[in-house]
Amino acid sequence: MKEFSRHIVDEAVRWHLASEGDDMDWNGFTDWLEANPRHREAYDQVAMADALATVYDRELATVEDDPSREHKVSWRKRVWPIWAGTAIAASLLGLVLVPQLHSPTPTIYSTTTIPREIALEDGSHITLAPDSRLVVSGRGDHVMELIGTGYFAIAHVNGRRLTIKAGALQISDIGTDFDVQVNGQSTRVAVAQGALTVTSDNLAEPIKLSAGKQFGFDLESRRAIETKVVPATVGEWRTGRLSYDDTPLPVVVSDLARFGQLRINVSPALAQRRFSGTLSIQDGKSAVKDLARIMAIRIVARGNVYHLEP
Repeated sequence: MKEFSRHIVDEAVRWHLASEGDDMDWNGFTDWLEANPRHREAYDQVAMADALATVYDRELATVEDDPSREHKVSWRKRVWPIWAGTAIAASLLGLVLVPQLHSPTPTIYSTTTIPREIALEDGSHITLAPDSRLVVSGRGDHVMELIGTGYFAIAHVNGRRLTIKAGALQISDIGTDFDVQVNGQSTRVAVAQGALTVTSDNLAEPIKLSAGKQFGFDLESRRAIETKVVPATVGEWRTGRLSYDDTPLPVVVSDLARFGQLRINVSPALAQRRFSGTLSIQDGKSAVKDLARIMAIRIVARGNVYHLEP
């Protein structure tokens, strides 16, 4: 096992913390990874340590399966104080210098403009959407962290508890087909087959989701709601369509920006508007025009940026 300098570990921790924000400098992150092979190794160790800490520091419970309900939010928001980077780096220095007797090095999958198909050894299959990133770690690939969008077809393995960290949520008890979308502080989970459990430090109770259910969680608006969804529409972005039901406009726009590879800005005056409907994303520009037409709002193109205005 290679040793890492304090400087490299500090940088790896800073990049990992930054990856949770909307203003992450992905180009700078890529440059840092490619500058030194040891950077990637150190970052993988940091990501794995954080994912494992999240997984094992959690309580399990059950809730009744209500068709549509607003869930209580405790809002114990994760806060990184000024000293957090230093403390984490100090603890990780001890961790990364110890041989990995129990957990292999994580595997990082990422996409830019096109989706990526990922096949795991246990028979599970994942479709990673454009502009997304997935970290797979733990013995038996049982710990994952998603940034962006992914469709998961997870094989049931007796005795294994697989957990996916997605934004502020953790998804577990998995052996099913489901879609996860992380857009800034908003995370959506929709189930096509089977059942799973969603937990978070910010939720008052775990959420049990079965086929035909979806859960939307937004830190900024403090909204956590469970609704019905047509199973056949779950993950339909893979076929060039996106369907919404009373979804905040900024979330819809974020999806169109990702799948259409566009830069789109939403006027603050429209931030509270919500959208219901289906959009074709075969052509990103056409999708934005369709959205504007349906919602009776204006599109103003300035350079290579589309601005949505009242």
